[in-house]
Amino acid sequence: MGHKPSATAEKHCTVRPLDLLRLHHEKIEAWILEQAGVPFVATVEPGKLALVAG
Repeated sequence: MGHKPSATAEKHCTVRPLDLLRLHHEKIEAWILEQAGVPFVATVEPGKLALVAG
């Protein structure tokens, strides 16, 4: 953008793994599926797809 590098982002931003967001994502996903009337199995291993017959 034409500015000199000041390393502001490096000072104030912390890089975190995406797994920290997994808990919140799963709660939101479960709520959305519940509202849509879609069967949701929370016992499936995280990160794996599973077929839910309904």
